[in-house]
Amino acid sequence: MANVTYDDRSFFLGGRRIWLVSGSIHYWRIPAALWRDRLLKAKRAGLNCITTYLAWNVHEPVEGQWNFEGNADVEAFISLAEELGLYVILRPGPYICAEHDMGGLPSWLNAKSSVSLRCNNAAYMHYFDKFFSKILPTLAAHQAVPTARGGVEGSIVLIQNENEFLSTTEPDRTEYLDFITKLFRRSGFTVPMITCNYDNEPPAGGINCANGWGELALKLRRQRLREPAAPLFVTEYYTGWFDAWGKEYQGQLGRKSPRAVARKAMEILGAGGQFNYYMWHGGTNFGFGGSRLVSDRAMWQITSYDYDAPLAEGGGLTEKYYATRPVNLFANHMGNYLADAQDEEPLAHIEDGLDVMNLTGAMSEWAIVTNHGCDEITQATLSLPEAKQTRLLKVNLEPFGAVAVPHALKLPHGKILDYCTLQPLGLFGPAEKPILVVFGKAGVTGEIRIEGNSRDITVPTDGQPAQLEHGGVHVVVLDVKNAQRAWPGDESMVIGPDYMGETEDDLRFAKVNSPYYVLTYADAKIDARRSKAPAPKPSTPRLGSWKRLAIHPEPMPDADTKLEWQKIDRPRDVDHLGIHQGYAWYRIEIHRDRPAKPKLYLPEIADRATLFLNGKNIGVFGDGPGAIREPIPVQLARGKNVLVALVDNLGRFAFGDRLDWKKGLFGHVWNAREMRTGSFRIHPKPAGDFPKRIIPRHQHCMMPFLETQPLYAAEITLSLTKLHSVHMTFDKIPHNVAVFCNDRPAGFFKQYGDNFGEVLFSSELKKGKNTIRLLLWGDVETKESTLLESVRFFALEEPLSAGESWHVRPLTQPASSAREPVAGKPCWYQVNFKCPAAALDPDAPPMFVKLFGAKKGQLFLNGQNLGRYWSAGPQDWYYLPSAWLAEENQLQLFEEQGNTPTRCQLAYKPKGPFAK
Repeated sequence: MANVTYDDRSFFLGGRRIWLVSGSIHYWRIPAALWRDRLLKAKRAGLNCITTYLAWNVHEPVEGQWNFEGNADVEAFISLAEELGLYVILRPGPYICAEHDMGGLPSWLNAKSSVSLRCNNAAYMHYFDKFFSKILPTLAAHQAVPTARGGVEGSIVLIQNENEFLSTTEPDRTEYLDFITKLFRRSGFTVPMITCNYDNEPPAGGINCANGWGELALKLRRQRLREPAAPLFVTEYYTGWFDAWGKEYQGQLGRKSPRAVARKAMEILGAGGQFNYYMWHGGTNFGFGGSRLVSDRAMWQITSYDYDAPLAEGGGLTEKYYATRPVNLFANHMGNYLADAQDEEPLAHIEDGLDVMNLTGAMSEWAIVTNHGCDEITQATLSLPEAKQTRLLKVNLEPFGAVAVPHALKLPHGKILDYCTLQPLGLFGPAEKPILVVFGKAGVTGEIRIEGNSRDITVPTDGQPAQLEHGGVHVVVLDVKNAQRAWPGDESMVIGPDYMGETEDDLRFAKVNSPYYVLTYADAKIDARRSKAPAPKPSTPRLGSWKRLAIHPEPMPDADTKLEWQKIDRPRDVDHLGIHQGYAWYRIEIHRDRPAKPKLYLPEIADRATLFLNGKNIGVFGDGPGAIREPIPVQLARGKNVLVALVDNLGRFAFGDRLDWKKGLFGHVWNAREMRTGSFRIHPKPAGDFPKRIIPRHQHCMMPFLETQPLYAAEITLSLTKLHSVHMTFDKIPHNVAVFCNDRPAGFFKQYGDNFGEVLFSSELKKGKNTIRLLLWGDVETKESTLLESVRFFALEEPLSAGESWHVRPLTQPASSAREPVAGKPCWYQVNFKCPAAALDPDAPPMFVKLFGAKKGQLFLNGQNLGRYWSAGPQDWYYLPSAWLAEENQLQLFEEQGNTPTRCQLAYKPKGPFAK
């Protein structure tokens, strides 16, 4: 039985307080052979814990077909973390978000008519009960328990109930979460339960945690008022942000500087909180794992999930890795003091307008001073009250804008550290002879006082560690660079290398003859040494010439006699067809009594489709760069015409109320035209004056907010001389939007960013005048003419595909047919290259390939699907994991338009695909 508990604002393991310094790593985004490297680098960065989700759709991609092998072997991942001495926080879901396809839910659920997602729905709960029953009892055996000798067996210390559940159904949210909790407990989990919605009541006795970037310290202080006895924890402390095809790199929330990430981590500690970096190492959206993003109509995850994280996509150590290490080491090696101290009434005050956060405990007191990102402020004066007077302390805030000043700290051997104005890295060595390691900017002078005896200490400027004995305590002083490259071990600390691997014999240096130092704990002795020559960098392989392997015959009109097509009786989405990921071919025969020139329009299609009419590429219908969502003029011949659509599933929504939106071609092909309309008439309405039935049941939790928001109505008239269906689309409306047709509710679209949506009007319409009304919540400029410019109406005049023959087939690589003319048809290409043996080592720098010529498709390395490539950017370098390389290698790519790859190149990019 696990023995992790919480009380008195702390987590306990076997009665001992533990302090978690965690980072997120997703096992399925990393080849299994590289897990050890990534986990060891996390440990060497000062983390003592790893957080991971369980991705249900990775483990059950098809109903009843289980996958727990390779990089889906989550038990092996957790066992490896345990072997390396890392705790694990498990986030099983069943919904996880993670910018993963459908938020980790398997898309075959969408083919179940009785299923409603993320709510107290019996069918839905039945299916994830089966998943949890398959995996959780095995993982429960890995819960952390204390051993008789004072050690720890197992690794899992916390488990999360669902994920960001404020976006789920009300009013049965509590019952839903309680059911998940019971499944966890039934599976054998006894560790504390957390959830990442800090603004709501805790489910089933769990702990509410925070997510975010800005104002986290303030959020934690508010959380303390709501749950005074629970530990404070940030489940997702953002180190960067994800990227989307065709969007500016890190454009949504911006890149986060290494300095800011380190400073804000210190502020979380100052608020009495523990944290989990999201992400610590992002990895890659291999295959078709990337998701669609709900904040924009055309926003899909790129293949790289680098996330601007401290550990880059290929495992390289970034500036952010080194910048955060001193904070992590401090939080880890002073964790027993931080766990004992709580945010209380102020002990210390700031004299010059900055901010100070105070922690008080039986073993120590702390003043965490921060400049909150005002980097021009590099010093502060701290007022520290004492028995007979107030002492003013000058503290330097460099290198990252914050410093933790200890006060009345009880050292392991009984001495009292009154204060120290240089930032502690931690206490190291045996309890009877502790070594206090501190650091600061080179040349800065600080002050240390032990049991009333004070002295100045100056940070060395010559790049060497300094050491001194003061008040019976051995003190080692490091400059910032050495603090960032201090690697604690069991018996010594190595100072100076760029990295230390499994042992002190595995040291990495950028240059030969680099100085480094070994601090031996037993005698507090520092030995100066010089590095040997680093391992030579492997030579960069060169790609040969690309060879066209095959051209897809599916677009050819006579291919029906050569290919196996599945006949379907009507348009169907891909989940009902069992094609849950990637591409699907749709083939429709359109018969005409005479030639015609219609305009093809596909109102019910997801993402985008490359269209071929009688073997000719007529364009890409849909969203994103290179596609259009408007009628396409074509020429239909008399008799049989063959329309073939290569429909790309770019990923399902990972968040929000649109998880179950369909993929594929699930409606008819129409002859359509865009309708000319007047302008919307916008006028205010009383707050709350809207029919409550327009809000779907699973969004009822929004009702109190919507009822108090300013409300506006926008109306427009559609005049139909004859009755036909109408398709309405809108984009970039920054409001919650409800749509009515002739006073009948037609749709509600929750805003997550630039809101978008589409509605197909049919039975609501009448001949003559029709009133389309949009309700908009929030402040609206009634005279603003651009707000609703994106609203478009399309008259669907004739269903060209109704009553015709429909067929589908999944995308498969065809037999070689390279001699056929390309003419815009999808093709497969291949190139071979050789790798030097050094490039196959897990410690080798990560290799990436840059593609030119090819525009969009999928990339494969030795049969492994590396993910999507797209010339839309921002990504143009794609990761080739060393675990999947060999001496002889084969790159293949599927090209949607048949474009020939040219001038492609390989390169080693340790800092990821976006580093210069």
